[in-house]
Amino acid sequence: MSAIGLPPPPPAHRSPPPYFFLSYARSDDDLYVEQFFKDLSGEVRVRAGIGSAETVGFLDRNLEMGTIWSKELVDALATCTTFIGLCSPRYILSEPCGQEWHLFAQRCEQYELDNGRRSTALVPALWLPPRQMPPAMQRVQYDQERFSEAYRRDGLRQLMRLARYHDEYLEAISVLAQHIVDNAEVDRLPPLPLASRGEFAAAPNAFDTALLARAEPALPKSTDVHFIVAAPNRDDARLVRGDVSYYGEQSLDWTPYATTHTTPLAGFAREIAARRGLTAGASTISLSPAGAESPDGGARIIVLLVDAWTSQLETYRQAVERHEERHRATAALVPRNTEDAETEEHWRLLSDGLRSMFLDRIATRDSLVYRQDILTHRAFDEDLQIVLETARNRSFAVRGGLPSAPPAIGMARPILEGP
Repeated sequence: MSAIGLPPPPPAHRSPPPYFFLSYARSDDDLYVEQFFKDLSGEVRVRAGIGSAETVGFLDRNLEMGTIWSKELVDALATCTTFIGLCSPRYILSEPCGQEWHLFAQRCEQYELDNGRRSTALVPALWLPPRQMPPAMQRVQYDQERFSEAYRRDGLRQLMRLARYHDEYLEAISVLAQHIVDNAEVDRLPPLPLASRGEFAAAPNAFDTALLARAEPALPKSTDVHFIVAAPNRDDARLVRGDVSYYGEQSLDWTPYATTHTTPLAGFAREIAARRGLTAGASTISLSPAGAESPDGGARIIVLLVDAWTSQLETYRQAVERHEERHRATAALVPRNTEDAETEEHWRLLSDGLRSMFLDRIATRDSLVYRQDILTHRAFDEDLQIVLETARNRSFAVRGGLPSAPPAIGMARPILEGP
């Protein structure tokens, strides 16, 4: 308590969380890394409207294998809004770098569970592109197409070393800086609670696939995910629409994003599941009123892939409604290609039909249960990854394994909470 008549002491000054955390492998390129950090920090300040004396990034210059993690590093990793990993052959062999990646990836996963959308805060920046990215990096969806071909081929290190790439280097700095500022101002990742910042140094190495295989819960030996396609074949589609170029002889040939992605949706979905380390099967929805549900290979996560036009085909509509009554898939996803002019023209009618088919799902307001208006194949890729990972994580949170069926629609779903 302050003396009578004297003002209370000023509160202790707390530095704001860094805009970004720069993770890199210690090597002979440290001088280049220092310059990159300086250049990126300067561009972030300009784009965020921050004074030149303010600190916007964190670069650890001391951590090596076997050393103690400093409080400054732990706090920066727990509070920064973007993680930049300088990917190189040396980086993916570094245990501290793999630990830093793992810890920040967990923050992103928790954000996705809480908000139902992907975080873009984990950024693999190409420093010296390795021959093969570890699975932990391959799972990160970051649009490298925004950078120059020289960057994607040779990486930032080469752009800095060769004068002819100066413009490409400045462009890469600008792209990264704007992404960092957007993450901080538009879609901020919440900090890790103080109580959870304990034994950071004991974190697993995200790049050690053998270690992670031993540490992670084993998935079922049978098919992990099964996709059920609710879409007509070409002949049935002609009953309700004129443009049937998105359909084939079988329902599994349905390719809603054919103008930009020519792989049938069921095959594309299986590819996405494989990238998440899941085995997947696919079949069409049963049209027989008395028939059993399509085989699912013992899968515990079932995903309906629904063509909006099924709402106008009575046979398919009834098949979906029977599935909803008897089986209740984990999630239902409805692609919508904005380049499909006929679908766009009739979308209000189709949307109303979908609403009546999936009223209970829509009423839950749970993004895992129902996703509509997936406008591009890239958006479908991101949305399906969130659905699969969220379903798997929720399942492990409930029983330590995948449940045999999701909760009934309309009932409260289990929510992943802290320890």
